[in-house]
Amino acid sequence: MKRLGITTVLAICTTACSNMDPSPGLVNTLELGTVRGFHYERVITHMHTPYSFDACDGKGINSDGTLNLDCLHDLKKALCTNHINLTFNTDHVNYLAQTDFEKMLLLEDGETAVTNGTGDRVANRLACADGFSAVMAPGLEGKMLALGMEKHVSGTVADREAVYGGESTTEKTTLESAIASGGSNALVAIPHTESRDLTLLRSLSPAAIEIYNLHANLDPKIRKASLGFKPFEHIAKFMNYLLDFFNTQNPDYLFVEFFQMSEVYLQKWNTLLSENRHITGLAGHDSHENVFPQKASDGERLDQHRRMTRMFSNFVMTTSSSIDSIKTSIRDGKVFFVLEGLGSPVGFDFHAEVNASVIEMGSTATVVPGDTSALVFKEPTVISSFPGMDSDESPAIYSELHFIDATGAESVVASQAGGTLNYANPPAGHYRIHVFMKPLHLEDLVFKSNYVEKYYPWIISNPIRVSP
Repeated sequence: MKRLGITTVLAICTTACSNMDPSPGLVNTLELGTVRGFHYERVITHMHTPYSFDACDGKGINSDGTLNLDCLHDLKKALCTNHINLTFNTDHVNYLAQTDFEKMLLLEDGETAVTNGTGDRVANRLACADGFSAVMAPGLEGKMLALGMEKHVSGTVADREAVYGGESTTEKTTLESAIASGGSNALVAIPHTESRDLTLLRSLSPAAIEIYNLHANLDPKIRKASLGFKPFEHIAKFMNYLLDFFNTQNPDYLFVEFFQMSEVYLQKWNTLLSENRHITGLAGHDSHENVFPQKASDGERLDQHRRMTRMFSNFVMTTSSSIDSIKTSIRDGKVFFVLEGLGSPVGFDFHAEVNASVIEMGSTATVVPGDTSALVFKEPTVISSFPGMDSDESPAIYSELHFIDATGAESVVASQAGGTLNYANPPAGHYRIHVFMKPLHLEDLVFKSNYVEKYYPWIISNPIRVSP
């Protein structure tokens, strides 16, 4: 008998293993509560459209110059399904530099252009089937991320390419001018911090850096060269979901097989914080739809945008849903990372109290002798309607308060399971909340039951600085 090659087996599975329905999307952020006038916006800060040369299996642009609409509609469907409030698209230099800015809005019938204060069209508001409104704004991934660009930099295509591909302070300043009039809401971030030198990060002094990148977590070369992980440690496990002939696995929970937070990110971030640099930490999806075109048991490709954007989120605390307000909150550090595939948090609240005043996450609490001060964290609950919580088990959750001292060293100074963590009279330094979850409620959805018997990082906050 002729032995079937892996390509043939995968082709058979593409048609035979497509009977499971995809999981429901993430809950609308309106269900996650408010705190002191702030609400939560789910924001993606690193995403690729067909205008990136390596997106859509390298076929984002058709031979006749038109866009790959299947890939584009996959992206838009993902943003609607998972109730993503705002997506900063970050396309690569070549297509971006040579494409009219208006085309980068990706407007189609039924969609509405978002304008800025001077009436320029700067984003696209999608009309989702359930009435939700998802916004996507153009931007850049070169050696820097330009989030929410409002126009191209001036000059020729070659001039643009030089700026978009650079990483000097001059090019950063030029980029900022293209993000907003006068740079008032300019948001330049550094992607793939795992491979960036601290000297460069110091010189650029970006508004934000990535503290997790999904592409880096999966790419064997990056894992080995920059993260200190085994390059192919988890690749073989993907076959469990591609060769699932009996539709027993839910591929939306594949992430428990490979998700890892590397200390490389936190060590660099901690060093910058210890130098009293205000730099926000963000998580990058870096989704391209160019890794696994084979379909899993739910009939969708393994790396489908919907699956990737369901895995984790940046939650931004803001008083307005406008792009400018969200940019300001990101710059201010009012952001926390959530591994949302484990569940969506309700009631997250990390703040400082000095006498009768509340200092929000991302800010500095200035304490003078005689002041009464504390860091306060109210542990969130997991939303009960989250898909997969039909199990008889409830997740186990505990929280840690991490302290970053003047040398950049990190230590745990307080911990608690449930309720409110209150840390009185904190010494000077930076403090972050790390929440961990043992997802016992997902036992029926993962490949092996022991995957839910360990703790995963669920939430990582941005810091509060305490200054004497």
